[in-house]
Amino acid sequence: MPAPDQQPVVDARSTSDPAHNAAHAAALQAAAQSAEPQRAGSQQLEAMRLGLLGASRIAQSAVIDASQHTGDELTAVAARDPKRARAYAAEHGFAGIRDSYTELVEDDSLDLIYIGLPNGFHAEWSAKALEAGRSVLVEKPFAANLAEFDRVTARLEAGEGWIWEAFHYDDHPLMQRVLEILASGEIGELREIKLSMRMEEPDASDPRWEFALAGGAMMDVGCYAVHALLLLAETTGSNIAVDSVVAELWPADPLVDSLVDAQLTLTRAGAGAADGGVENGTVPVTLRASMVHDTVDFSLELIGTTGTVFAPSYVKPQDDDRIIVRTVTDAGEVVREERAGTAATYVFQLERIRAELRGGVKDPARLARSRATMALIDDIYLAAGLPVRPGRLTD
Repeated sequence: MPAPDQQPVVDARSTSDPAHNAAHAAALQAAAQSAEPQRAGSQQLEAMRLGLLGASRIAQSAVIDASQHTGDELTAVAARDPKRARAYAAEHGFAGIRDSYTELVEDDSLDLIYIGLPNGFHAEWSAKALEAGRSVLVEKPFAANLAEFDRVTARLEAGEGWIWEAFHYDDHPLMQRVLEILASGEIGELREIKLSMRMEEPDASDPRWEFALAGGAMMDVGCYAVHALLLLAETTGSNIAVDSVVAELWPADPLVDSLVDAQLTLTRAGAGAADGGVENGTVPVTLRASMVHDTVDFSLELIGTTGTVFAPSYVKPQDDDRIIVRTVTDAGEVVREERAGTAATYVFQLERIRAELRGGVKDPARLARSRATMALIDDIYLAAGLPVRPGRLTD
């Protein structure tokens, strides 16, 4: 099996011990040079037979490249045009094609359907696949809005399948390590969070600019920042509130956000005046999402009373796997750089899904986090004075 580039070894001991910090960083650096992502026993699990709904670009990294490392089988692809499906299958090594989306989701030889269609079609085809008894890996965002999310998951009650949203980054050791450092108390009490998901402008014809297809910066890249904020809130035992939102609109469609700047607050459950937040147990959050930035900025920064954690590319550690930790001691400021490994996040995701699918695991906590992500996105749009994105699934 070809090996991805890197994977760290993460030691779960507290990072408050300086000697441990140095040893930990050295172990990360050494492990990152040769190891590959592999959960215990994952290579003994039967390969998944994968079906691709849509001949999309994102599927190249999310499924096709990842499957070369996991050993899962590229069984079938369907596109709107069967000729396109045949060309795509030949290019990427699929065993066959299906002549329509419906034929693909009704194929009971497939273990997992990957849906990488434009946002507005995610819920509709996830629901159809679940109704047919399939399990689904749906690209983010899960749905166009919270009501549509709930219509999809209602299908789980009657079917045999399960559904996962493709928030691949949280399977990678980088995000797991960031959460570990936060929980350890190494940077003291959390004081501020900064989350950025900003990218260069897509072509004007890109469906991410279409309101009817659930387009917009919050839907495309902002959903990652919202999901990451929920992970941070869970780690600190906090609730999230939206304070204010400013949005810039796409000139061709005043309902589509090209940039969102949201101010939110984390409040620790049961917090009082003596708790560790800025005031009465609260922590301010700045969340920025943009599809018109001059460069790519997928960064996360946690600011505490005794230090900071900065990840320049928490969503794509395959591009930059650094975690920069600054702490203040009696001797002055100490800066430590850890390397979490540049193995692709998508490989870790596919391995986890195979382990859960083959083990019959249905994780309600992960699904609940996806639901909370959708709910918070709706709240951000409403706070910006914009409507939630329209859904196609009505029952």
